[in-house]
Amino acid sequence: MKISACYFSGTGNTKMVAEEAAKVFTQLGHTAELINIDSGEADVTGCDILGIFYPVHAFNAPVIVLDFVKKLAPSDTKKKVFIMKTSGEPLKLNNISSLKIKKILKKKNYILTNEYHYVMPYNIIFRHSDAMAYRMWNTAKQLIPIDCKEILSGKESRLGYVFLGSFIAWIMRIEYFAGKVNGKRYKVTQDCINCNKCVNNCPVNNITVKDGKITFGKDCIMCMRCSFSCPVNAIKIGLFEGWKVNGAYSFKYTEEDDTQSHKNFCKKSYAKYFAKAESKIKGVKTEIIT
Repeated sequence: MKISACYFSGTGNTKMVAEEAAKVFTQLGHTAELINIDSGEADVTGCDILGIFYPVHAFNAPVIVLDFVKKLAPSDTKKKVFIMKTSGEPLKLNNISSLKIKKILKKKNYILTNEYHYVMPYNIIFRHSDAMAYRMWNTAKQLIPIDCKEILSGKESRLGYVFLGSFIAWIMRIEYFAGKVNGKRYKVTQDCINCNKCVNNCPVNNITVKDGKITFGKDCIMCMRCSFSCPVNAIKIGLFEGWKVNGAYSFKYTEEDDTQSHKNFCKKSYAKYFAKAESKIKGVKTEIIT
């Protein structure tokens, strides 16, 4: 069986999930092709199952992902699709992020059969502790094989319904416009070393060099790749400067205190997410033993 794993990743979290899923599918004896959505259109007509991976932006899929789905060629047969998405918090509202994708896929004769959500550390709002980042990724790595096997088995799994979800998702799509407006307010400080990493890595080519200066255009999608990855933290992100997170997470085990800088933020939701994940993982292990 051939699986096309098409992903968009702002700062690497979703790419890690896509790579892990592709590795699992391969280990299970199938062909898994990783396709970076940054590159534009992709030919997935030859795959048996289409996988779409993305980070949640304001309870929606990033506009670059929607554009990718819109460009998909209609399928002659009802092609199965699964979604694996990431976000920094385990709120149920993240379930609505795929509603627009579902509508587009349905018109093209694709069927969304499975959908999964993994909590990964923020690249905006605040920085998670290294211990929490490790816990998030370690949990995802244990869930992904379970979910991949479920997809291959033909068992369908969808995320729960959210009351007024379509309306809320529609309202939150203002982020598409707001991102473009705020993106023009991005600036580089005098700390810039002119490495051009931000220019070369922008997924929508929104950052250019004019007269020797870094310039930000009107097509920003607020993926945070430029500011998060800047080696000298020289990029100011407009109105959201107070929420900026800079520097990659290590995702390695650490003995440090797991206390977050915002320890009460979605505290109950995180606890519920990890408890549910641990129960799912334990249940599979028990099933294997028996």
